[in-house]
Amino acid sequence: MHYIIILFTTMLFLGCSSPTAPQPLYHSTKCVDSVYSLKSAKCLNNQEFIENLEPYQVIFIGDHHSSKKEHKMIAKTIRELSEKGYRIHLANEWFTPKDNPVLEEYSNGSIDDKEFIKKIKWQKKRGFKFDLFAPIYHAIIETKGKLYGINLSKRERKLISRVNISAMSKEEVSFFDSLDLDVSAHRDFLAPFFSYCHKAKKDESNEECLRRMYRVQVAWDTKMAQESAKLSKNILKTKKDKLIIFAGAAHVTYGLGINLRFARESNLPFVTIIPQSSNYTTIIHGKADFVYMYKKQRAAKELEKKLIQELNGQNSKK
Repeated sequence: MHYIIILFTTMLFLGCSSPTAPQPLYHSTKCVDSVYSLKSAKCLNNQEFIENLEPYQVIFIGDHHSSKKEHKMIAKTIRELSEKGYRIHLANEWFTPKDNPVLEEYSNGSIDDKEFIKKIKWQKKRGFKFDLFAPIYHAIIETKGKLYGINLSKRERKLISRVNISAMSKEEVSFFDSLDLDVSAHRDFLAPFFSYCHKAKKDESNEECLRRMYRVQVAWDTKMAQESAKLSKNILKTKKDKLIIFAGAAHVTYGLGINLRFARESNLPFVTIIPQSSNYTTIIHGKADFVYMYKKQRAAKELEKKLIQELNGQNSKK
C-alpha cells in the first residue's frame, strides 16, 4: 500500500505540473571571416576546416545571394580541396539539367564569362549580378572542376504552381505525386518567409496562395535532391571526387530541404555549411554542421536594405 500511495502521489504531481517546452541550444561565437563547427563547438582555421570536410564526398553549401565575401570563402574552400587532390563537381541551384551543355563549355574553358552570361541567359535566371558569383565559378574552372544544373525549369515550376496536371507528361505527373508536403518541421521553419502571399492570382485566397508557394518550394527541394542523387551516382567514381550542392541557405538549413530529400535518395554521408554574418554572435544548434562567419561588406548591407525597401513597397501597394 505504501508503494501505491507513492506512485499515486507522483502521478498526481506530474499530471498537475505544466512543464515548459525545451529551449533551443545556442552556440556563442566570435569567429570572424572563418568557420565555426557546430560539431566540435569551436572556431576552425582553414587547415582544420578542410580536414573536417575531407571524409565527405557530398557537401551542401547554403548561400546568402548578396554576399560576395561568402562567395570568396567558398572559392577558397574549392581551391584548398583541389590542392589536396580532390576534383570538385559543383551542382548549382541557378541552372537546370538542360543547361549542362553550356555549363560544360564554360567549366572546360571553351567560352569566357561574357559568352557564358549570354548563352546561359543569366539576366533571366538571376536577379543578382554575375560578378557576385564569379569567384566560385572561376575557382571551379581554374581547378578543372565541373558545373551542373539541378533545378526545375520555368515551365515545370509553373505547372506545379498551377497544379496543371493535364499539361504534364507522365514523368512530371509522377514527380508531382511524389512531393512530400507533410514535413511539419520544414513548414514551421519556412512559416516566417511565407507569412504573406507575394503575388496572388485572380480570385485566389491568401491561404491558397501560401499553399501554392510552399508546394513550389518543396518541388524545388525535391528536384534538386533527386538530381544531386543522380549526379552522386554518376560522377563520384573515386574517393577524390567531391560533389558540392550550392543553393540558397533556406534550402539546406536545419537539414530540412534538399539535404533531407537527398538522404531519401542516397546513402552517402554528407555535411552542410551555411553562412552567417559575424554581426550575430549566436547560432542555434542543429542549424548546420559548419557555419561560414563573414563580416558584412558595406555594399552587401546596402543591397540588403534596398531589397527590403522594395519588398515593403510592394506590400504597401497591396
